[in-house]
Amino acid sequence: RGRSILNNVIFDNLKNPQSLDWFVTGSVNFYETSVDISNCTFSNNQCEDALNIIRSDFTIDSSFFENSYSDAFDGDFVQGTVKNSRFTNIGNDAIDVSGSEIYVESLFMKNAGDKIFSSGEKSKLYINNCIIDSSNIAVASKDLSLVEINNLLINQSNIAFTAYQKKPEYGPSLIKIDNFKKNKKIKKDFLIEDN
Repeated sequence: RGRSILNNVIFDNLKNPQSLDWFVTGSVNFYETSVDISNCTFSNNQCEDALNIIRSDFTIDSSFFENSYSDAFDGDFVQGTVKNSRFTNIGNDAIDVSGSEIYVESLFMKNAGDKIFSSGEKSKLYINNCIIDSSNIAVASKDLSLVEINNLLINQSNIAFTAYQKKPEYGPSLIKIDNFKKNKKIKKDFLIEDN
């Protein structure tokens, strides 16, 4: 079985596919299949996830996510990289991963209604050379997740970093930060749950 390849594709003004009682959460979905996405645009999508990848390995390169109703990219039990891409005007989370191992590099991310990076359910998220401008929460680590950050600039955020346990079947989470800078007002540098 070969890899799916998307290059120079525009996904605009889509909703999630559904039929009677069957539906998926993303406007674009990949399930148990490898995919490479480059030079693509996901814009004005009116569903829970603009892009949802499940139990797959993937790459996203030089792509643009804008004006998403809720999450821009949701990865569940995936392994992959996101690099050289932009996320702007996201209703909820820009990148939301669960049970995954993700490497992100050279991203520009602006205006997220909730979190820029959300890592949950024992995920490993590695962030390198990224810029965040305006979000509620810049980086969240939940439920035994590990987030490692190198060279991150946050221009504006209500909370820069938060780590906590959300689900009772998991445990505490961890954030490791190397070379973090902030330019504009951040209301709270960190919010860390006890223990």
